[in-house]
Amino acid sequence: MGNQEYGESVLVVYAQVGKAKANHRVENDTQFLRPKSFSLPSKVVYLGDVATNTLAYLEHPETPFFTNPPQFNEQKWKFRTQSGGLHVSISSDSYWGFGLFNSGYLNRIELKGHPRAFTRLLFDLSASLGHKPWEFSHQSSAIKYLSKQADVVSLESNEKAWKQAFETARSMFEEQIFAVQEKGDAVEKRVKKASDSDEWSVAQAEIALENARFDLDIAKGALADENAPGFERALARAEAYFIEADPDIANEQMNDGEYASPQGQILDKDEDTGEVLFVDLTSNEEEE
Repeated sequence: MGNQEYGESVLVVYAQVGKAKANHRVENDTQFLRPKSFSLPSKVVYLGDVATNTLAYLEHPETPFFTNPPQFNEQKWKFRTQSGGLHVSISSDSYWGFGLFNSGYLNRIELKGHPRAFTRLLFDLSASLGHKPWEFSHQSSAIKYLSKQADVVSLESNEKAWKQAFETARSMFEEQIFAVQEKGDAVEKRVKKASDSDEWSVAQAEIALENARFDLDIAKGALADENAPGFERALARAEAYFIEADPDIANEQMNDGEYASPQGQILDKDEDTGEVLFVDLTSNEEEE
């Protein structure tokens, strides 16, 4: 279900739609997705929870363009969008009940880009839905529908594709934890060998190390709960505390007149809670 092309991959998965409301419109002239309050000539479209959440988890999506806008059936459509180097195409179709019920709709999701980008997207999407997207409400009808598609998909192969993406994303998160832990272990060794200076103290470093270990545990718990945003926030805090504790970095940056900060971020201190806060300055080009 994935094709390698110049370092990119193409992945196609199918998802059961859970809920759908008339919260969006499609502009007649441009075929762009618009909010419900849009006042120019437009048509109602029922996106559904799968498509809505997919768009919500794209970092910088372009306005979705409908290659097949809704007609009489407002829940039958196809749009495409792009977020950085990730290309996304989603279509909605009825596979059961003549299109009269939300449970009779599915979405075909085609993702083209770096696997790290789309596996993370599917991880977030799956975790945000109130149901497993590969489990269809009407299995016999889903089997018939999928068997007629050019993708040659079965319920089993579709579920496998979802779960493989899910595990790939989890593995990436676990690699990030391991990398931060390794850095933390190295910092801890340097702290044990260091002595107090005008710029740095062992006591403060030990407090920062304790905070870092605490946030690492928070990150692991968030990952177990499939909460990727919570995981990343906790891991970023842990990394910042390790930087704060590192005597080598403290000495280097005080000599240079700089403060320690993770790449692309500024550290700040909340005076009330003592929590290290972040302002993300990473540019779109860096993320891509």
